[in-house]
Amino acid sequence: MDPDALVVGGGFAGLATAAALAESGARVKILEQHHGPDSRFRGELIHPHGVRALERLGLVAPLRRAGGVPVSGFVVVDDEGPEALLPYARGKGSGLGIEHPTMVRTMREVVAARPRIELVVGRRALEPIRSGDRVVGVRDDGGVEHRAGLTIVADGSSSHLRKAIGLDADVDLLSYMVALAVTGDMLPHPGFGHVFLGGPGPILAYPFGPGAVRVCLDVPLDAPRGKAALGRFVSGAYAAALPGPIAAGVIAAADQGDFEVCANHRVHTRRCAVPGAVLVGDAGGCSHPLTATGMTCALHDAVALAETLADGGPATYETRRYRFVRPREVLADAVYEVLGAADEGSRAMKRGIMRYWRGSERARTRSIGILSGEVSDTSAFVAEYTLVTGLAALGVWGGVVRAPALARRTRETRSLFRTALGRIGETIRHTLGTTS
Repeated sequence: MDPDALVVGGGFAGLATAAALAESGARVKILEQHHGPDSRFRGELIHPHGVRALERLGLVAPLRRAGGVPVSGFVVVDDEGPEALLPYARGKGSGLGIEHPTMVRTMREVVAARPRIELVVGRRALEPIRSGDRVVGVRDDGGVEHRAGLTIVADGSSSHLRKAIGLDADVDLLSYMVALAVTGDMLPHPGFGHVFLGGPGPILAYPFGPGAVRVCLDVPLDAPRGKAALGRFVSGAYAAALPGPIAAGVIAAADQGDFEVCANHRVHTRRCAVPGAVLVGDAGGCSHPLTATGMTCALHDAVALAETLADGGPATYETRRYRFVRPREVLADAVYEVLGAADEGSRAMKRGIMRYWRGSERARTRSIGILSGEVSDTSAFVAEYTLVTGLAALGVWGGVVRAPALARRTRETRSLFRTALGRIGETIRHTLGTTS
């Protein structure tokens, strides 16, 4: 008998989706091409909103036993003033940091042992099987057909099956990520994720195991190629933006070539459902990983799909998914562009955001609530973004404006408001009845 659902991809998103569907009573088959976890660097940081979903699925305790550590919020550090501490809201629990291969290995063991779930490894899905205009399963690289009532595409941001089932995506290469590990409790605020500014790109550092810190350096597209040259670039350009102990660890790893390089893509989809099939996780879209929204959005996908399976199916799932995901995508893109400060408007916005966070506990609480998925109200995002824009404009025009600076400040203000109005308009379009 064919299963109710076929999940293509046995990574984080696919496993979470299978667990959620099985919990709702569905019979699920997972098709995964790799026998072990993907060794490439992938997401390791989950906000409390996502951790609560994992708790509901019975996966938090096994992940903590496997080495997962709590994360209490974020700290943003730059060289223009005091740091900004953004703890998660009280009563919402903590986030989770865990090494990606360990996380996937643990989840596979737990999920595959559950009733109503079958895990098939070593088989790659090549193409969809159709009955009329409906997807009814996939054919694997051995010619075997796997059929189900619903096919869930969970094969990541570079998904080949996404296009095969008739769904397009806009894919932009934003930058590269140099990911490495340092040993020891070196973070200024233990248990917090840290964003350090001052290098050629933002630096994200967070705990991902006992006494282990992951450092992710955002590297521009024009950075030197080749591991040796890139290592020298990282040592020379980023170390000054980091606290001494972490900087020493980064320099040592860079000099030894003990790091991984991966591409940071923005993947934007307009649709995530066709008759008989849906996208979940990064296959349905992703943003720059600076704000760590990807894994939390994937967990929302899993739960939303399970809850809508018997109530409207793919179409209802698509609507519910984009209402949650779109504001996160827009905000993640905006935060990356602003903190990366690539243009005059973004630099002014960065100064405004840092001034805003430093000056108000309410501001810090509201911002981390939006970033972590706790606050999903579009009007809240628009209000916060508008306020920051005003503060940034005050920063541009503060003090005595002498004639030589007038033209520059006018340019900055125009760029600032173009950036802000574009982001606000995009958010409203994506959450008030449209997915385009």
